Amino acid sequence: MGRARRLGYGEGSVYKEQFSRTVDGVTQTGTRWRGEIVISGKRRRVDGSTRSEALEKLDELRHRSHAGRPTGNDVRLGAFLKWYTEKVVAQKHPNTQSNYIWAFKQLEPLHGKRLRDLTPNDVEDLLEHLAARTSRAGAKKRRGGRQKPLGHVSLLRIRSCLGAALTKAQARDLVDRNIARLVELPPAASRSIEKKAFTPEETQRLLASVAGGPHEAMILVALMLGLRPGELLGLPWKAVDLDERTLDVKQSLQRLPGGDLVIGPPKKESYRTVRLPDRAVAALRSHRASQRKQRLHASLWDDHGLVFPSSLGTPVDFSNHRRTVQEICKEAKVRELSPNEFRHTAATLLIEADVPIHQVADMLGHKDTRMLAKHYRHKRGVVDVTAGQDRMLGSA
Repeated sequence: MGRARRLGYGEGSVYKEQFSRTVDGVTQTGTRWRGEIVISGKRRRVDGSTRSEALEKLDELRHRSHAGRPTGNDVRLGAFLKWYTEKVVAQKHPNTQSNYIWAFKQLEPLHGKRLRDLTPNDVEDLLEHLAARTSRAGAKKRRGGRQKPLGHVSLLRIRSCLGAALTKAQARDLVDRNIARLVELPPAASRSIEKKAFTPEETQRLLASVAGGPHEAMILVALMLGLRPGELLGLPWKAVDLDERTLDVKQSLQRLPGGDLVIGPPKKESYRTVRLPDRAVAALRSHRASQRKQRLHASLWDDHGLVFPSSLGTPVDFSNHRRTVQEICKEAKVRELSPNEFRHTAATLLIEADVPIHQVADMLGHKDTRMLAKHYRHKRGVVDVTAGQDRMLGSA
């Protein structure tokens, strides 16, 4: 076993020290390795989970100094994420903003770390904690809600948002590498539950149940066109041309980070015009006539020009829409799928009907076919490419 490396004059010092930190109200204690070195008359410090890690960081500080690169940047992760949110995230789509704000909130225990001292181990330790945490009465009282363990998809979102921020930090010479790209997710993190889809038989039973009723057009559009819930609830009549049999997706109902509902443009790649099938055209004509009568006889109607508004003409809240969909499923005696699973059903049934995957992607508003290829690929049976293999070898 080799001897531990000794530091020479001017190379700094490395020592072990006790530490204490609080995460989600729980105080954690332990030991860490601290490295110190004086550069240009100023004391610089680094941390490491092992002596070797602390030595490597001291070496990096010396190399940066010899190369004339800055060594004293003490920007903390929290301060940088705040800047990144205000300058970069603020220009993104509201839904994307919400994702970043949530992800950066989960990183709060690391906000006090210097950017240059942040390690993959720091992030991995936090992600493991988030994946394993349990609800505690104290946490519930302090935060007004349960601290549930986070699943694989949520942890992936945290890592992705941190990686995007550190890419900007790297471009500004605040860090030498993007440590988020090196972070491994906890293997024990729960995977998201696979989305369900109606079978063709269930779909027929559901459509038969709503035929001629007030929800027929909404269910038909959701199942046949696969609109996102926000696109369905934010759909205006001016985007529907029943004579030309087209529907434009250019606005969507969105929930802002503060909880307010607004109608605004979807992501640019989601803009699309889709052809309406005859069955949907007939249902929408009937629905429009019924809505005009409802508006004439309503004592109060706040007109937002929506195809599927509330009984007052206002946008329908997502939770209310979900309950309505579940009640419709109950009445039809089919599985109670969520509005997002209606979209999943549309994709599944179209692909099973041998519609080309690129056409399904265009209808759903995906920027490419990668997600569809990953999640909606047919299960393999007997793979038969013998005809092509014969041609490949020049056979008759």
